[in-house]
Amino acid sequence: MLRVSMGIGILWAQQLVPRERLVDMQHMRLQVRFTPEQGRVYGVVTHIFSALRAGIDSLVLDATKIEVEEVRHRTQPIRFQNTGEKLILRFAQPLPANERDSITIRYMATPRKGIYFVGWKDPTGRARKQIWTQGQATDHRHWIPCYDDPNDKLITETIITFDAQYQVLSNGTLIDTIRNLDGTLTWHYRMQKPHSLYLLMIAIGKYGIERRFTERGLPLLLYYYPDRRECCLEPTYRYSVEMIEKLEEELGVPFPWEKYAQVPVADYIYGAMENTTATVFGDFYHVDERAALDRSYVETNAHELAHQWFGDYVTARSFAHLWLQESFATHYARFIIKYLFGEEAYAWGRRTEHNIALNAAQKDNLPVVHPNPGYARIYQKGSAILDMMRYTFGSEVYRRVITHYLKRHAYDLVETNDLYQAFQDAAGLSPDWFFQQWLYRGGEPHYVVRYQRIEKEGKAYTQFIVEQVQDTSIGLFKMPITFAVYYQDGSYDTVRTWIAERREIVEIPNPNRKPVLFTLFDPGGWILKEVTFEKEVSELLAQLERAPALLDRYDALVALRKAPMSAKREALRAAYRREKFWGIRAEIAAQLAADPGSLEFLKEILKDPHPQVRFAVLAHLSPIPATLRPDLEKLLLDSSYAVQAYALERLSEAFPKRVPEYLRLTAPILGLVGHNVRIKHLEVAALYGDQTAVNKLVEYAGPAFEFRTRQNALRALKALNAMPVTLLPHLFDALLSPNLRLAGVAREVTEYWMQQTRLRQTLIEYYQRQSWTSTEKSILAPLFEHKPPTFYQRTS
Repeated sequence: MLRVSMGIGILWAQQLVPRERLVDMQHMRLQVRFTPEQGRVYGVVTHIFSALRAGIDSLVLDATKIEVEEVRHRTQPIRFQNTGEKLILRFAQPLPANERDSITIRYMATPRKGIYFVGWKDPTGRARKQIWTQGQATDHRHWIPCYDDPNDKLITETIITFDAQYQVLSNGTLIDTIRNLDGTLTWHYRMQKPHSLYLLMIAIGKYGIERRFTERGLPLLLYYYPDRRECCLEPTYRYSVEMIEKLEEELGVPFPWEKYAQVPVADYIYGAMENTTATVFGDFYHVDERAALDRSYVETNAHELAHQWFGDYVTARSFAHLWLQESFATHYARFIIKYLFGEEAYAWGRRTEHNIALNAAQKDNLPVVHPNPGYARIYQKGSAILDMMRYTFGSEVYRRVITHYLKRHAYDLVETNDLYQAFQDAAGLSPDWFFQQWLYRGGEPHYVVRYQRIEKEGKAYTQFIVEQVQDTSIGLFKMPITFAVYYQDGSYDTVRTWIAERREIVEIPNPNRKPVLFTLFDPGGWILKEVTFEKEVSELLAQLERAPALLDRYDALVALRKAPMSAKREALRAAYRREKFWGIRAEIAAQLAADPGSLEFLKEILKDPHPQVRFAVLAHLSPIPATLRPDLEKLLLDSSYAVQAYALERLSEAFPKRVPEYLRLTAPILGLVGHNVRIKHLEVAALYGDQTAVNKLVEYAGPAFEFRTRQNALRALKALNAMPVTLLPHLFDALLSPNLRLAGVAREVTEYWMQQTRLRQTLIEYYQRQSWTSTEKSILAPLFEHKPPTFYQRTS
């Protein structure tokens, strides 16, 4: 799964030892219908299973706040106890071991998790009406009585009855549809191979379907909003067929399921979810060519696709091994990025992962294999470790190991040791040292590096001194690391050697005593590490100009941030014209934006083809010089919505007399999903006294709009400190939203206003006037019913 920015996996990591099972669940047949206006599920579920040992006289299923009407064992009713969290079934006689058995449960639920009813309470009728599910981590228990844990795999069969005007998607093969006399259709889906229950899905909405096929004949079903077909279908699903074919080639295992569908949904609570044969993703990715400049689905698409192998085909037995899913999906998404966009895009992604992992280490040093290691380790650090596996053992060995691992554990459960065993089986390697230091132990190495020219027995050398200075509790790291020396005549020498001790010396012969231009430690930045390597400005400038690898040139740029502008100005300008990758150009733009002597050159940068480079100029100009105003005003009509919105904000601050013209230019533009340009336009207009703009922001904060638009509108109203009473129904609706991202912003805004006496009183009075359910009150009461501090608390 991908969280936004790129999945929920972190919430899933809660236990180390797999849950014990009394039975082996083999097949689940689920029949459901819905009353979406009430958010209600009516279901009949049959579980086919066999007891794993003799003498079992009861069975405990997960069932959170589900109303159970009847339970039958085979065909006979049996006693049961419903605790509100568990459903305890009492069998008339102990079950024999290893014999096929069944239970059938009739029930009703009104869940707040697991299944979501979107748009059905919108009084304006503008919102898309949908139903969709989200099972990971363990949320299907809120609408299905089931064994809700990933350490059991089963065939699932879903039979869904709903209004015939809507499309219904679920896992596996569509067996048939039956038209009913009441205007509904019954859709019957069935999986052909077993999978873990959290990967079950249903999505219902008004969609068109584009069908494509790989060369091998695998069908792709690409769902889209009919009103977005012309603008958004192609940008959303670009490269989808090529991605599958490339991963099949790389992994050595064909796509392991009978179909692959993808479906956008409104108000999705994460980024996307790799349900078996059918990925669900937030419709904020279902965008046109222009919006895709700022938020493209391509990498998320690749991430969820990779999960069809890593997570669905082979599944972590317990949450402590979740990296076997999320790290692999993250890594192979970057592999696809390399295939599509080149080596430098791949390297940039690798450095981004390193930075995220190292930032997490500022908080703690938990290992990757851990019940709750944190998002950065499950996704980014694990992906970086896979890169280091390729680097350390070689791509050919790595690929052979991964292919063996997948085939050996097809449609089965895995732990980290299974990957280790694959190294032994497929390559004859026992990389226990690698697994111990990178997966089972926390922390990363911090190398302090320096070099000097030395003479020994009449011969010249470049001597590197390397020290590992990370905390002793982390321990030392053993890795093969490359050292490179570049000479003024354009030649270079490299040595790859093991670095394992607290202090190591590496010497590279320089028999012709050539003058050294610059040196590199781990060229290309393959090792996840902190590194301190002080260099002279002249060395950094040479490295920026001549280092072959993008990350080495970027590192030189970052180190040059401290250099005086007079020493680097011309080199930065030359590098900007030379560099092809946008990330380096954006860093150059950021540095030159602080240089009053580069205003004319910035006009050239403001025409850069990549939006993040143009954005970098905007972000680092402080203050905005009047001489650049005409050039910056062109960004109000930029191809990037993100650049447009930020240009409107910054220009309005810098040139208040020009605001009416800025508002005129941006009035027709909505922006990304989330209406970012439109809401920034309204915020600026309201700041300059337009009350109708405040009223429109209130409207955008309501349930007729998807959650990103509502988030943006609430933040704009907070910035304006505007809380009209017409906002209150929308604000409280957002506070109660099951979409925690929307609820989180609503809470942030509410807490801000609760600090102001007048607004606080208005909020409390509104809260007290309404009738809330017990669930709603449990959410709202901490905000509005906490006691005021006593005199002693106020004065302590």
